[in-house]
Amino acid sequence: MILKNKLATHKTQKEKNDAFVTAVLNNEYAVRSDLTKVPLKQLHMSQVEFIGGLWRIQNDFPYDIQIVRDKEFVLLEKLPHQEKNLFEFFKVSSVGCNCYGYYLCSPNGDFIVAKYKTNAQIYWSYGKTIEQARAFMGIKLYDEYMHLIHSVACKQNNK
Repeated sequence: MILKNKLATHKTQKEKNDAFVTAVLNNEYAVRSDLTKVPLKQLHMSQVEFIGGLWRIQNDFPYDIQIVRDKEFVLLEKLPHQEKNLFEFFKVSSVGCNCYGYYLCSPNGDFIVAKYKTNAQIYWSYGKTIEQARAFMGIKLYDEYMHLIHSVACKQNNK
């Protein structure tokens, strides 16, 4: 999957289209991540981005990105760890982006993500360990459901 590169010079599709057409007419080329050059006219506009003064061929990124607390991750594998809280845990890699596109920062995983699905929505948290991911999930759920927790936990005090 080719994603829109955050570093791209052209911020709108029209801007990019106009620049691409002009560059093709001028016989410009694009650069791959291995620094080989390819004539731009041999490429589709969706394959390239203009970054740092050069057209650059974007590497394929065959993963779905999951945003967790404004950080991008790729879920690598579900962990067989089960607790009474019903959280699911995943080994994940954070995602980086350079002028040739997105990449996995750690193909073997550098974080743990916790997932908790309710009727209302799905909650996510992350940490370096299962314990951290669980703790951050607990804080998130407490913030979200504080009113319910207090109404039950403090029932006697409220009378």
